[in-house]
Parts: sequence; C-alpha cells; structure tokens
Amino acid sequence: MYTKCFIALFACICVFKFCICSDLYSDRVKKYDSETFKQNVGGGVPHFVNFFAPWCGYCKRLKPVWDELAEKYNVNSPNQKIVIAKVDCTVETPLCALEGISGYPSLIFYDAGELKGTKYQGKRDLLGLEQFINENLRGTRKKEAVPPISSNIKYKNGAVQLTDENFHSTINWGMHFVKFYAPWCGHCQKMAHAWEELAQNSQHDKSVTISKVDCTVNRKSCEEFEVKGYPTLLWIVNGKKMEKYQGARNLVAFKQFITDMKAAHKDMLENEEGKIPEAKENEPNMVVKLTNDNFKNAVTKDFSFVKFYVPWCGHSQRLAPVWNELAIKFAAHPKAKIAEVDCSKDEILCNEYKIVGYPSLLLFHNGERITEYNGPRKLEQLHSFILDYLLHDEL
Repeated sequence: MYTKCFIALFACICVFKFCICSDLYSDRVKKYDSETFKQNVGGGVPHFVNFFAPWCGYCKRLKPVWDELAEKYNVNSPNQKIVIAKVDCTVETPLCALEGISGYPSLIFYDAGELKGTKYQGKRDLLGLEQFINENLRGTRKKEAVPPISSNIKYKNGAVQLTDENFHSTINWGMHFVKFYAPWCGHCQKMAHAWEELAQNSQHDKSVTISKVDCTVNRKSCEEFEVKGYPTLLWIVNGKKMEKYQGARNLVAFKQFITDMKAAHKDMLENEEGKIPEAKENEPNMVVKLTNDNFKNAVTKDFSFVKFYVPWCGHSQRLAPVWNELAIKFAAHPKAKIAEVDCSKDEILCNEYKIVGYPSLLLFHNGERITEYNGPRKLEQLHSFILDYLLHDEL
C-alpha cells in the first residue's frame, strides 16, 4: 500500500526532495531534536522556532528569510535576546505531535520560562517576522496560546498516547506501530508491560514511533481503522495502514516485526520521495474531469478509475503525469475511463466516498465502487491493475 497526504490545517505545497533534509536551513539557525528542545525552550532565553518539513515548498521559500533572521539574532553573547531555531518534523515526529503541529512551516514564539507558544500568522517576510519578535519581546502582542507540551498528547519513554485530536497530525508521516486498546480488556492488560518495554527500547529509533490509542475514549480514530477487537496492533506508514500484527505479544516478537516492516517499507518510502515528475511537452491531458454535477452519470457505465486528489498534495502532484499517461493508454478503450476529482473544489462528493487521504484511487464498475487501489503508483502497475478487471469482465 502506498502513502497519502492527509488534510492539514495549514497544508503546504509539497515538493518531495528529502535528500536536502539536514541542509534546508543554515548552520546559524539552531537545530533542535526532542532532547535539546526540552533543554532549551522554556529556559532563560525566548525562542522563535520553525517547525518544518524538508519537502515543503513554503518551507523552502522561507529558508533565506529564516537564515537572515538567524544571522541577525543568533549572536554569541550573554545578552542574547532571542534564539532562532528549527525542528525537522520528518525526523522529530513525536515532538511535533506534542506541539500540535498540523502544517508547515509552523512558526511559534516561546517566551522565557514559558512552554506555551504563540503562533505567527503573518506574512513570512523579514519585516513581518522582526515586528512579531519585537512585539513579543516587549510583551505588547496579545498572545494566541498553543497548547503546552503534554496537554494534547502524553509522551513518555518513547510512547505516544494518541487521541482523536492529535491522531492524524501524528501518523501523517513516518512509520508507526500503533496499539488500539481498551483499558478493561484482559489481553490488553497482559500485553501492557511488553508494549511499554517496546516503547522504551525504541525511544532512540527516530525512524519509528510506538503509539497507543484508547478506543473507549477515541472512537473516531478506532472506527476509521476498522478496529474490531482489542488489542489491535497496526503498522502504519504515512497515515496508511500497511500491516496488522498477528504474532506473539512479547518484546522479542515486536522488535522482530518492526525490523521486518522497516525493511519491507524502506524502498516504498524512498520511491515516494524525490522530484515531482514534469509533464511531457505537448502531451494532451486525457484525464476526464469529474465534479459533483457530472460524477454519477460519468461512472454509471463500464469501468471508471477515479483519482480523488487535492492540488497542494505532493503525492498528488507526483502522480499527475503518470495518471495522464494512463489516461492516454486507455483513451481508445470503449469500456474504461481514467478520471479525477479535485476534492478542494468538490468536497461534498469526496465526503460521500469517505475520502480521508490524497490521492485516493477508486475503481467503479457500472456506478458501484468496487475497490480501492493501494499498490505502487507507477504506470505499469496501474495499467495492469485496471487491465486485469477489464479482461475478467470480458470472460
């Protein structure tokens, strides 16, 4: 199964290029991980922190401005007024979840001695950022507080306690091993110690997050992942369920499962990265555009392979030229159409089909949704997928 971009409150236009992770901002900008963040933020010097993702287009545009800000304010002096810092949320996933980060870049000012931050909502230019800093340092701005650490999410020894409020902002990116449980469940109680051991053993492994969801309180998240019994242990990559754990419920077995899953999905994650493919010059767009008005009639006959997407999503952008090539291949086929729905414009239609991630690829036959495609998003595999249904239909 492949990953999807999930809706975020401040979603950015993503340009996937993870190779520049560590170098997105200059050395002058203080780079914090979860430990150095806890050691410094809320101490004796105010902080202005940029929570970012390396693939985010808006983050890249902010880079020279943020570097310039750091050059001006990050001085080696006992009288330093403020620290300009950054946190890479693709690496420090639990920390960003703790801070309630739901879009990039999120710029948050933390006053000295305060763990509550103030979000910057203004124009991302040097003048606006400096004015914001000066107003906060003088205490003249009425602060819009963001939740303090641990108010939305509990984080201890590597374990993340998820709720309906922070669930998607936590699992949207990276690899996650999640326990869905109920406190009254005997099997859950027996497994609890092993799960905490796993969390403690994994706290230094930044490639995977060990989490848990109390389904008696957070029903929405559990229903979304179709949790039918307790405990249910799911391996989730970038918001998508990849595997249900069925093995022994002990530390050794859990660790082996994580090793196997990391190896199995490493290539998939790498294939999701990189540049967005450019459309071929002079290539006609053969994808059928569907809307609330024409959708029902368009899919009522034969096969329709429909991409539900949003323009800002990097995964959607990457798929676009491949999807058009697929449409060209089937342009002359009498029983197949390749189509798309822009969920930023036709939200009602997307809600009707319970689209929660982008892109979602659904196959319809004679007006009925028959399956969702979750395989590799390459032309050959997409072509084979729909061709198999067409050949079967002709038999």
